[in-house]
Amino acid sequence: MNIFIYSRKSKWTGRGESVENQIAMCRDYIQSNIEEARQAKIVVFEDEGYSGKNTDRPQFQKMMQEIKKGDCSYLVCYKLDRLGRNIADLANLVETLNKLNVSFISIKERFDTSTPIGKAMLYFAGVLAQMEREQIAERVRDNMIMLARKGRWLGGNTPLGFRAEAEEKVMINGRNKKSFRLAVDEEEMKTVRFIFEEYQKQQSLIGIVRYFLNHDIKTKRGNEYTTTAIRDILTNPVYCRADQEAYQYFWNLGCQICMDEEEADGMYGLIAYAKTSSSQYKNKENAPEKWIVAKGKHPGIISGKEFSKIQNYLARNSAKGESWHKSQNKIALLSGILHCSCGHLMRPKYYSSKQVTEQGERKFSYLCPYKDMTHGEKCSVPNVQGNTLDELVCREVLRYTEENSNIHHILHEAMERMEDTKEEKVTSADLLEQEIQKRKKEVQNLIAVLAKSGGEQEFISQIEQKILKLNSERAVLEKERAEMGAEGINIQGDRAQLAFLMEQLSSFEKLFDTLSVPEKREYLRMILDKVVWDGEEAHIFIL
Repeated sequence: MNIFIYSRKSKWTGRGESVENQIAMCRDYIQSNIEEARQAKIVVFEDEGYSGKNTDRPQFQKMMQEIKKGDCSYLVCYKLDRLGRNIADLANLVETLNKLNVSFISIKERFDTSTPIGKAMLYFAGVLAQMEREQIAERVRDNMIMLARKGRWLGGNTPLGFRAEAEEKVMINGRNKKSFRLAVDEEEMKTVRFIFEEYQKQQSLIGIVRYFLNHDIKTKRGNEYTTTAIRDILTNPVYCRADQEAYQYFWNLGCQICMDEEEADGMYGLIAYAKTSSSQYKNKENAPEKWIVAKGKHPGIISGKEFSKIQNYLARNSAKGESWHKSQNKIALLSGILHCSCGHLMRPKYYSSKQVTEQGERKFSYLCPYKDMTHGEKCSVPNVQGNTLDELVCREVLRYTEENSNIHHILHEAMERMEDTKEEKVTSADLLEQEIQKRKKEVQNLIAVLAKSGGEQEFISQIEQKILKLNSERAVLEKERAEMGAEGINIQGDRAQLAFLMEQLSSFEKLFDTLSVPEKREYLRMILDKVVWDGEEAHIFIL
């Protein structure tokens, strides 16, 4: 019999219901209250640093997969909200557990889902958990509005043209902390002013990118400018003056304006909070209704009238701008996977409509846009005839399926090695990573204990020895993981991935002649990682 324990905490704080404490309490409960516990195998799943707003948590998903295999008799957690705070997610979970005859135990609320009253109480607790999550979100937003009214900079990467400057100290939760405001960096601001002025003249993002490439002007982080980077600057309210036109523009968008209309005198710039939301480290643009727009303590560089005009230009040109990234050529098969040796994606370009191949297809070539934009100064790789390259790459991919091909032998050898290897060894990199993270976490906890110690030398020495031991163990595990990653003749992934790749190669051979161009393109993207053109040869990299 298997008993699963699940623990979760949104972030590590060094106090309260840590995942370690949750697991310890669950183990004690199991030993005291479940009769079959002595013969049972206890499996622990822990997600630290993940919110309960949804189920997009790695260990939770892994646990649910194991439960659906029928390998679990009991699911135990410290509190119901450790599983989640969304009533729909909790309802689905309970339904799944009931269908699989898995008993659910929450040691704090003492739920028993095998009875109707227990199930009803669980749903009711789920409603309360969701309500608590919504209240937390509301409090966070209220605090953000309060901070917005003060025009403070809340941290993070400062926009181009600004630096964060410490202001007066503020009292937060009984502690003195510095508050920050934005101050102008005159050198960087020259670039920002150029971007706004040039866009109003040209109304072309790519034109500004081309100019920056030709003059070797880089971003704040030393990267090449892209159209996305230019657009982000042009749409950032931080550069807009807090004047009457700006007030009306953001009011009409439906934003929450944290200043009175008479305060919009144009003396300072704007700050927008909650413009994006973070979802697993990826910023996603929020709807304007969620934006909190406030008057900052920094000067704006463009009037509200000009700013709104630029937003209208961007909106009008957005369809054209977005389509630039899509494959417009109806023949090119390597769009999106063909790279120039300088590192940039190559794009197809038609020849004259009178130039066609023997099959009647219009001729085209692949060219490097970086070379085009810099007039050959930054890249000199020659264009390549597209119809010919597509045919050669497809022919090579088809050759991979032949029994005497090198890739065919490599894939089969890898599959045979995996067949002769225990399942645990195939996925042992995951287990090693888990052990490495556990030791890192233990070291962090010990450092926190050390910081709070009273200075007793013997106690400090013991803690330091434990830290050294954990770091030594972690180093051994990291070395073993690195050596394991080099196995397999550069074949990445597990048996399922190899089987999938072999299946795609086989399907491509059988279906190739019957596929349309878009279908061939999709198949190639499933098989190939990329193709690199160096001016003389094309180098093919499979996934």
